[in-house]
Amino acid sequence: MYNNSGVERYSGGGSLTRFSAVATILLLIPALPAGAASPSPSEQLFSGSAEVGLPEARYYPSYSGLSGARLFDALHDATEIPRDMGGHDYLKAKKFMFSSADNTGCGGRPGVIAFYSQVCVRGDSEYGGDYGETGDANGDGYADNSMNAEHIWPQGYFNSAYPMKADLHHLAPTFLTPNGMRGSYPFGPAGDAVYSTSAGSILSSTGEFEPADAVKGNVARAMLYFVTRYHDRNIDDGMDYREFWTDRVAMFLEWSRRDPPDAAERRRNDLIETFQGNRNPYIDDPSLAERVGEAVFSRH
Repeated sequence: MYNNSGVERYSGGGSLTRFSAVATILLLIPALPAGAASPSPSEQLFSGSAEVGLPEARYYPSYSGLSGARLFDALHDATEIPRDMGGHDYLKAKKFMFSSADNTGCGGRPGVIAFYSQVCVRGDSEYGGDYGETGDANGDGYADNSMNAEHIWPQGYFNSAYPMKADLHHLAPTFLTPNGMRGSYPFGPAGDAVYSTSAGSILSSTGEFEPADAVKGNVARAMLYFVTRYHDRNIDDGMDYREFWTDRVAMFLEWSRRDPPDAAERRRNDLIETFQGNRNPYIDDPSLAERVGEAVFSRH
């Protein structure tokens, strides 16, 4: 762990530098020049200035000299959720998700972007029921009256146990229909579509769910984080682990390369730390996933 000043030796070798600081993140979004293309919904942040105070900001050290299994184990320890933080209450986590972590804004006003639909719904409420779809805005043939919390690693596979159930690093706001269509299907390249959104999220006839290109990297980093943090828990109840995870590691690494973290994802990581006390290291430094490597991820 690394939440106080000083240097701690990792048992497997290498040194982990600790930093103690108070960080303020200023999100200043300048006006676009005339004729410039508007940013995509996932890249839009609330116009103006917002301060996020991190009571004890923790930055991932370089882990110089660590790679493979040793790096994986170090990141497993570093991502533990403190018991006195908010990551052990699902209802509070959802409220924080809608009102803060995923409230990145719509055209200069508060609002939440539906993850698989890339449709922004204005509002500053803590409740998903207040973020309804306007007509069939995502083009899937349904008009949903609210959003829900998508568990990127389906909660049925870990029996809705804590802290996994409330861990915001693998939760995302979604309209009800895309949330239900994804269900517990594995992520993968879609074939013939039996369901789709205009953003490009697709459920295929082969039982694979492909997220929109805009969030493929987000999905990948959430999955890599989840296995790093929880591989030693019961997270594969009633599923084919090889089909769901092991055989898809290379795909997730590729998705993370092709869709690196944007400002909204980095902001989200900062905010989640203030709520539940840990970070997703693969957002802070995507190269860590490459240094862990496909073989190590596939063994866990």
